[in-house]
Amino acid sequence: MTMFTQYGPSEEGQWKDGDRERYGDACVDRLNRFAPNFKAPVAEREVLAPPDLERIYGLQGGSIFQGEQGMNQMAFMRPTPDLAQYATPVGGLYLCGAGTHPGGGVTAASGHNAAQRILKDRRKSRRPWKRRRSAG
Repeated sequence: MTMFTQYGPSEEGQWKDGDRERYGDACVDRLNRFAPNFKAPVAEREVLAPPDLERIYGLQGGSIFQGEQGMNQMAFMRPTPDLAQYATPVGGLYLCGAGTHPGGGVTAASGHNAAQRILKDRRKSRRPWKRRRSAG
């Protein structure tokens, strides 16, 4: 099982000795309140803080979402307004994943949205009479 929590301190110095284990205990205890007997069979665990995620996986600031999702990174602005609709200026190259709207997590929504864009573009390319003529 994986438990993911968000917004832990991102700097190594902000995690003192024992903080990871105390945090892990708090998370397991919290889940145990809603799923009684959850805690008893846990034989082993590993607590990875944001600095660990940065060191092990190269995730800047330990963010699995490829950057914080502030207001400047929502909807039509993720990852940038020019790239927010999954297509790139390189023909046939599309973006999806945590860096695209609606961001990371396990919903697969960005993959679904990118696939819909690809299908839309493929349908357009099969209808030459619908293509816009370039001004020239």
